[in-house]
Amino acid sequence: MMRRSILIAGMAAMLPGQVLAEAAQLSPAGAAEPADDPKEIAEDAARDLTPSRFYNRVGATRADYDAAWQQCRLIARGSRTPSGTIPVVYNPAVISPVAAGAGGLLGGLIAGAIAQGQRRRANRQSCLLIGGWRLVEPDAAAAAQVLAMPEAERIAYLDRQIGAAEVAGKVTERTGFTRPVDPSWRIDAPLTLPGTVFLGKKVDAAAPFVLAPGEAAVVVAFRRLDAASAGRSAQAQLLRYDVEKRDALYRPRDWKAKGDKTIYDLTINSGDKKSPYEVQVLRVTPGDYVLNATSVANLPVTSTNCFGAPMIHVEPGQIAYLGDFVPYMNARHADGKRFDGLLFAGQGGDAAKTLASRQPALAAALTPARWQNRATYGCAGMDMDRYDLPDMPDLPPAPPAPDAPVTG
Repeated sequence: MMRRSILIAGMAAMLPGQVLAEAAQLSPAGAAEPADDPKEIAEDAARDLTPSRFYNRVGATRADYDAAWQQCRLIARGSRTPSGTIPVVYNPAVISPVAAGAGGLLGGLIAGAIAQGQRRRANRQSCLLIGGWRLVEPDAAAAAQVLAMPEAERIAYLDRQIGAAEVAGKVTERTGFTRPVDPSWRIDAPLTLPGTVFLGKKVDAAAPFVLAPGEAAVVVAFRRLDAASAGRSAQAQLLRYDVEKRDALYRPRDWKAKGDKTIYDLTINSGDKKSPYEVQVLRVTPGDYVLNATSVANLPVTSTNCFGAPMIHVEPGQIAYLGDFVPYMNARHADGKRFDGLLFAGQGGDAAKTLASRQPALAAALTPARWQNRATYGCAGMDMDRYDLPDMPDLPPAPPAPDAPVTG
């Protein structure tokens, strides 16, 4: 049992790009699974339409619910992106990119359990909640009363509950996607001590930093200026992104043969968790990137922001400042709840001041990246979610496909 846990943890630590690269080796890109019959979809969706639990959105019909449930089912299994397209490296034979990536490492049995078990149900729920649905769980007495109804009456009653304006029971919903900040955490505490600069392992932070032709750089700062963040390590993952296709871009199988040196995924790890303020500078290939996931305290990254991630565009020669991030581990909110995660503290002037002490040319060239929220892409992770940076605009909707019907 211990060995199995270690193997699963090792798989979870894989980058999404690594996971999906495995999937790409197992089947042709863009392969689609057979369409499901509407009757089968309705029967499957009825699993979450019971006297003890159902989804509700005011004014919705049973057809609306069935369509949303099916869409979320396909996304949770990895065969559709949130925008409705087929992921480039989806492998229908292995069910999902997660299972495909895990299959080579763990074996089909464990991979299938991960992809098809509790996590898939939880991610289907996340998808529906992010899409504006509410999960309603009536109390035992009310559920028993509905269960006692004749079948036809019970089905009609539950169908009406899907779009009801008022529902009774425990209601779970998602209304915001920025991470909660407790005022006592002081994410904006002033920097009073010298910060540190990291240009890479065993790289002199004062050595001239020169971009190669066609290259760019991103700058991230980790703040630890209050007691709740002190001594915490941090990690952020960027994935290369295709704005037109609304999907992530992954390293192709033949990248070595073609000499492809494009950076497809980038992990930004804090270098010194004891530093109150550290600035990381990393070289990147110009283009678009999404903030796919973050973690703290050296925990393996198992999540993905595929239902809506912050996105940036980096121009050739640009020194793009992504912002300051604050790591918290087991930090207590005023309401007693605990929080683990990386909080966005904005794009202030401390990064430029710190860079100026070691890399004045970089500091002078530093420009804030223009973040846009709600970039969606194929989901490859144990936990599928959405994360919005506060006070940032949304990415404009994708234009309709040429063959898509125009609705007014």
